Amino acid sequence: MRRVPHLVLLAAVLIGTPALAQRVAEKPPSLVPAYIPREVAVVTFFQNGNITPELRIAWHIPVVQQRIDSLNIIVETGGGWAAKKRNTLSDEFAPPLTELHQWHFQGGVAYEGDWGSGWHIGARITGGVTLFGANYVGADGPFKEGLSTTGTVEGRLEGGYRIGRVVLGVNFGILQPWNKDPTLFSPKEIGGISGGIFANWR
Repeated sequence: MRRVPHLVLLAAVLIGTPALAQRVAEKPPSLVPAYIPREVAVVTFFQNGNITPELRIAWHIPVVQQRIDSLNIIVETGGGWAAKKRNTLSDEFAPPLTELHQWHFQGGVAYEGDWGSGWHIGARITGGVTLFGANYVGADGPFKEGLSTTGTVEGRLEGGYRIGRVVLGVNFGILQPWNKDPTLFSPKEIGGISGGIFANWR
């Protein structure tokens, strides 16, 4: 699939990034118990003429730690509704949208590293399941594509600044389905290029 090289490149960055970070101190005890989310983000997707802001929460489970740098298992969920819907035919002749929603349940690996000056970098790659649906206006009137599911893969890079035990920053990435049901329009509407803001704490 044509999307795979982008994700392979992101995975290479994910693996290579730890060498870039300066180890500055031993990792202190976690601020919150493991069952409490350790990150919140607002991520906005741009796909097929639609703009969909999403609220995400994530849990980080450390696997490898070298002082402040860490490689984590990450579990993330969240979703949202399109704030701007395409009101014309798409390039693939999908009719105009009146409603679009998507919700994600994903897991994968994430790297986080910090410089002594406070700057933070991170990368993650996750896969999982996306629930989605949409309403359209066709030639014969409105119609609905009800709740569907598909496997998806997402990669994101992030940068920010640590203030005490909290990092504030920005992220960008891409999310795409592994496959698209040819009988539906809505799989072509989900995911896409993303940008957003986040906060996490250790």
